Amino acid sequence: MSDYKELKYNKKRYNSIYHNAPLPFISWNAEGRIIDLNQKAEELFGWKFNEIKNKKFISTIIAEKDREEWKNWKKEEIESFPNYLFSQAIKKDGSRVDCSWYNNLITEKGKVKEVISIARHRKNYAKKEIDFSVLQKAINETDNWIVVTDSDGVIKYANTTVKEVTGYDKTEINKEDPSLFKSGKHDDEFYKNLWETIKSGEVFNDVIINKKKNGELFYSEQTITPIKNSQGEIVNFISVGKDITQNEKLKQKIEYISNYDLKFSLPNRKAIVSKINDLIKLDKLQKLAVIAININKIKHLNDLYSSDKNVNSLMNLAADLINIKADNRKNSVKIDKEHYLAYLGGDKFALIIDNLNSINKIHEIAEKILNLFAEPVNYNNNSLMLNASLGISIYPDDCRASESLLSNAEVALIKSKKNDYAFFDRKMNLEIKRYSQMEAQLNQAIKNDDFIIYYQPYYCGQNHSLYGLEALLRFNTKDNKSISPEEFIPILEESKLIKKVGLIVIKKVIANLKRWIELGYQVVPISINLSAKQLEDRKHLEKIYQIITESEINNSLIRFEITESSAMDDVDHNLEIMRTMKEKGFAIAIDDFGTGYSSFSYLHKFPIDFLKIDISFIRNMTLNKEGKGIVEAIINLAHVLKLKTIAEGVETEAELKQLNELNNDYVQGYYFSKAMPIKKIESYLKSFIK
Repeated sequence: MSDYKELKYNKKRYNSIYHNAPLPFISWNAEGRIIDLNQKAEELFGWKFNEIKNKKFISTIIAEKDREEWKNWKKEEIESFPNYLFSQAIKKDGSRVDCSWYNNLITEKGKVKEVISIARHRKNYAKKEIDFSVLQKAINETDNWIVVTDSDGVIKYANTTVKEVTGYDKTEINKEDPSLFKSGKHDDEFYKNLWETIKSGEVFNDVIINKKKNGELFYSEQTITPIKNSQGEIVNFISVGKDITQNEKLKQKIEYISNYDLKFSLPNRKAIVSKINDLIKLDKLQKLAVIAININKIKHLNDLYSSDKNVNSLMNLAADLINIKADNRKNSVKIDKEHYLAYLGGDKFALIIDNLNSINKIHEIAEKILNLFAEPVNYNNNSLMLNASLGISIYPDDCRASESLLSNAEVALIKSKKNDYAFFDRKMNLEIKRYSQMEAQLNQAIKNDDFIIYYQPYYCGQNHSLYGLEALLRFNTKDNKSISPEEFIPILEESKLIKKVGLIVIKKVIANLKRWIELGYQVVPISINLSAKQLEDRKHLEKIYQIITESEINNSLIRFEITESSAMDDVDHNLEIMRTMKEKGFAIAIDDFGTGYSSFSYLHKFPIDFLKIDISFIRNMTLNKEGKGIVEAIINLAHVLKLKTIAEGVETEAELKQLNELNNDYVQGYYFSKAMPIKKIESYLKSFIK
């Protein structure tokens, strides 16, 4: 065959292959214009050759959104034209088809003369592309971080959340080991278990503490799932994590709130009970003690003397004193990293002592705690006397439960005197039950208006003339059984009921005074007792003043009696209260004088009118010289301070005679009269009418 015939044959064969090919062919020249297309191209795109000839291939066939990828068709760049592309094509009717394109370059003398673009119609490509796009978007927009590694743990993929959480860019993570996130907070055993789990084909799930690029730690709730191929071999691991740092912080905050007093940042009741429980679980045979500590009126003093400028509260100052002392003892138990002492609320604290080899040890510790408050404490430029009392319960002697151990110490605290300590015993539980029952009865008595007022007169010692009355509270049960004031008054004072009952007393006394004045009886000043809890509450005192003012009774007919110990609880505060009382025209008496700790300097400052000599001194006065000497000293002291004295509990003529010899002013007691109910006192006052 001649060269011409062979060339003609090859051209015919090429045309046959080109036009009968099972795939669409479109040929276009270096200028980008279409020069040929085969039958399959006509079928797919809807163009006949004579309709599309010389049209620009890219603008005619390729969808506008994909044309950027075809820009290298120009002569100077066509050699670098991509061989394989995914692009949408435009049909003659304007509809779109998804195609993959293979571009075959035909060159002559090193120059591209023609491009044959072969199309493959991808019927499901658009759907798959959309599905993949949606999936990828969903993966990137999820709050969870997603990391894919190969079977060796080398990172192959990370979604955008990984960067948001860790600060690492994808390029920094790719081909790295997940140990990049290690925080050092988990031991080798933790990671060994992790890898053994996922290498065995099991799913691993746990909270992992990881580290960010900036070194900050974060908590991740992590699930790592092995991915297997068709042969059952692990080819990838997918790690899905949720950043729960805020949840963890919230959990820690809730834990803190439930175990600490927020105002003073001290462990609370729950914290110390939990610690006691842990100690008992650790060693059920060890002997340990709980000491409940009451620092008298410290909460009130803290509120009174604290200011915004104070870094530390008075409560924290007292707690620090005990914590420092406890830190020097091997037996003291830390409730947390910093504190030995827990705050129980009000004026109460508690601490734990363990490894008690001898009961003498607890005596020694109790004495040392009390000695901390033997001297005044300086706070906010004020010298404050903080009196403490302690209640002690021993494990396992008193009980075997952590909650009971603390509550027993608090029971013992109730029986403990100021500046002293008491141990729990089982009789105390019966007394506490009686206390609770009595408190309930007293509360009901307030609702039923069951309290009554008795009046006991006091007289001029020399001429026995009536000088005043003292209002005394009495209470009978439903079955008309009389309850001793010595039993129910302390319960009122320890509970929150004293203020309610205090207002009842004021109202009843004022009502009686008004009645007596209207009836023309001889009226004398009436003394009303005020408790420490009443004195510390200014609003409560204002209510008392208001009741008296609204009654239009002359204030000189009311005298307030304050015990010496109450007056000394908070000298500065009570001094201010007494001055207000005096400004309003009320007289003031210091009751039970000689049983407290008042000094001459304080007594001199108080704007008072009377000293009531305690009954215990009157009893001893006739028994020995020392007793008489004490009473004489009190009377002389009062007169030096220009105060009048009232002797309590005078029962015999001998006592009265000695008091008159010592120049005592007024007397009160059974020698003259017992306390009388309203009818009897009214008959007595009526007898003075001429």
